[in-house]
Amino acid sequence: MARQHIVESVVERTANEVKRYRLYMRIIPIGAAVLSLILIIGYVISVLYMKFGAFTVMVNKFDNLDYALTLSPSSDFNTKTSRLNAEIDKEITNLDGKTLPNYLDNVDGEHNGENYVAYTFYCRNEGKHRITYTYDLYIANMTYEIEKAVRVRLYVDGEATDYAYARTDGVKGPEPGTTQFQTGNTIVKKEIAHFKPGDVTKYTVVIWLEGNDPDCVDKIIGGKFKVDMALTVIKDEEEKEQAKAKELI
Repeated sequence: MARQHIVESVVERTANEVKRYRLYMRIIPIGAAVLSLILIIGYVISVLYMKFGAFTVMVNKFDNLDYALTLSPSSDFNTKTSRLNAEIDKEITNLDGKTLPNYLDNVDGEHNGENYVAYTFYCRNEGKHRITYTYDLYIANMTYEIEKAVRVRLYVDGEATDYAYARTDGVKGPEPGTTQFQTGNTIVKKEIAHFKPGDVTKYTVVIWLEGNDPDCVDKIIGGKFKVDMALTVIKDEEEKEQAKAKELI
């Protein structure tokens, strides 16, 4: 009897082990599928490195209408405004800036690529005087230190300059092939002088995430970056010349 009991116990245990084995064989493929799905989702998330918000260009108005700048997304100025707002809501991955198209300054308005943002617009002197005005391209929002790997290319009347954050590897100076941001948030601020009534300045802003930058690493995944631009009349050149002439009399 004792031997029979032992045999029955062994058979019962073996049967239970078979059941557990079959159960594991059902669970393992499901678990593997779930794990694969998680890895795929993780990969998809990882390549969406950066998200852009709207790009806004605005004219800081003078109370005196004799000094007036107007903006337009096209060279014909069929649409004139003091504020342009490109509703860009785009997720992109990094790229090599050397692979960007060479026609970026030849298309009006919003003309984004798969992994870059591009916007072309025009500014015209609608006032009565020759003036000097400033253009100020600045960072309006940034997260996860994304700005350290971003490149901003600005075309001004066809002349392009690539701007980048200061190097973080201990070497002084800008990233190779770029001009360093003027300050932490100011990308570039310059003057346009001798701007006569009817004169037009053409601008194109291009933004991408530079894959060759040492700061293009996992910690910036999901970062957000937004730039804005302000144009401001700062000087009436004719009025200044008239004042000097009076001093000489």
